[in-house]
Amino acid sequence: MKEQTFTSFEQYEEFLKNKMIHKAKKKGLEGEDLAEYLKKHEKDAARIWKENDLQKWLEKDGYVTIAVWRDETGQRKIGRGRPKKPEGQKLKHSIHVRLDEEMFKKLNHFCQEKKVDVSEAIRILIHNL
Repeated sequence: MKEQTFTSFEQYEEFLKNKMIHKAKKKGLEGEDLAEYLKKHEKDAARIWKENDLQKWLEKDGYVTIAVWRDETGQRKIGRGRPKKPEGQKLKHSIHVRLDEEMFKKLNHFCQEKKVDVSEAIRILIHNL
């Protein structure tokens, strides 16, 4: 799966145009055939943008991430989603802890004081060791 993040329709359109020019050159298209090929893909780009209501997401989040993959029949599919975190920011380990009632209340009190969730509170407490 490939993912691309865009901050405007123009950026998305430019990315696709460059990609299609590269593909057209690989296919050996020139002149009128090249122009027709690019025009078709310009229309496809606008259609995909509109069908997936990407402008709404762009206005809401300030960016749009488009993921492209192939389904079971080999057809390309497009989806949107949150951008992936860089490798250094990913949290890879999960733990499970049992607490008695008193410890649980202390943890909840700490969370309310600091206005953080339980996971972040545990990270803070471990960091302070």
